[in-house]
Amino acid sequence: MKRFSTLVLLLVLFGFCWAQENQLEQTYRRSSLYSIMLNTGIKYSAEMEVVFAEFTVPDKFNDHSLGLKSIKDVSKVTEKRAPIERFLYKSQLAKRMVSKWFNRDKNTGAFSMELVAERGNYNASLMDVAIARSSARGEAMLSDAGEELISNTFLLVNEISYVDKESNAIAAAAIFGTVSAIAGSVSDISGSGNTGSVADLTKSIADLGAGASDLVAGFSVRVTSYLYQLEWNDSVANIFYTNYYYDKDHIDAKKKAAYENNTELFKLKFIGQQTVKSNKTSLRGVHTNGELISKTMRRAIDKSIVELQRQNEVFRVKVPIFEIVDDGIHVQIGLKEGVDENSKFEVLEQLVDEDGRTKYKRVGTIKPVKNKIWDNRYMAVEEEAENADLNYTTFEVLSGSGFYPGMLIREIKF
Repeated sequence: MKRFSTLVLLLVLFGFCWAQENQLEQTYRRSSLYSIMLNTGIKYSAEMEVVFAEFTVPDKFNDHSLGLKSIKDVSKVTEKRAPIERFLYKSQLAKRMVSKWFNRDKNTGAFSMELVAERGNYNASLMDVAIARSSARGEAMLSDAGEELISNTFLLVNEISYVDKESNAIAAAAIFGTVSAIAGSVSDISGSGNTGSVADLTKSIADLGAGASDLVAGFSVRVTSYLYQLEWNDSVANIFYTNYYYDKDHIDAKKKAAYENNTELFKLKFIGQQTVKSNKTSLRGVHTNGELISKTMRRAIDKSIVELQRQNEVFRVKVPIFEIVDDGIHVQIGLKEGVDENSKFEVLEQLVDEDGRTKYKRVGTIKPVKNKIWDNRYMAVEEEAENADLNYTTFEVLSGSGFYPGMLIREIKF
């Protein structure tokens, strides 16, 4: 069985794991992210929640969002981890994230491997065969998918606060003054909820126009981000595939009930938290106060993600080399990902070991070239920021050789 599993996996992965001969860009596996806002009920939280509802996850992650965009906690506790985790358990958010991974049908309870296969570049039919052949879930392909994809699923809970300065009181009133309600998919930690019209409120912000923009150069927010990782290991996978998994052709009422009644198997593990304050926001390219709020909040959240990645290796993303030319190595990351002239990255070659699992071997190191770092921050083009038009950052080699497009890079500490 082991030889069969390894052979199948090698055949499936051959097309993208061994692109070196043709110098082709291989498909790489992104981590998955679900980002939500924590509304604490403080000044302007409702208005910022409306703006946050329109945000998408950074493009270096797979979007694993559910319908819920924000949660509410108006308690007076300063440290929000405890109420957040009570909500996560009560709402069974970890199980809902697993259900999304396996495209669970709400009516029949049936699962499928389509999303796992799509994100990992596997063959969905072969994965179904692997499940059917072994109730112990010993197939290397499924184990690899679990380690590479499902276990690298993260939840980011963002507590966003307006930095209330007396000198900005008039500006803040002008920015938020016409917004009178909250919209979006909101779930209170206490169990109640709110709904409204996102379109109406977004228009309300936009209709303010640029009239107050000359007042708001000092507008800033503070973001505390709480990072969680979906717990998925061999033990959890064995139970899931054996006791709960069935496809649309093999409906199983007992397994359906068992999955729905289980409240303990799937969990989100706390990884760390980070607090950042937004940098001064340039007004160039900003035409409405809605754009100002969005620009400030997005950049602050991106900054928080960068700091969390630097502190937690498990959260660091791997990004493929885009191209190699005479002036250096081009990679499509930049200031948004925290790249500066002091950054250092390892170059990784993706391999498959004898058990059929994906491994990464460091083959060299690179660093950004000064003055050739892409400014890919939100609205950098509209701002006409320096290097916003580059489309990539240029790197120089510190060690190693034989690099090719599709090899992956990951930031490391000095």
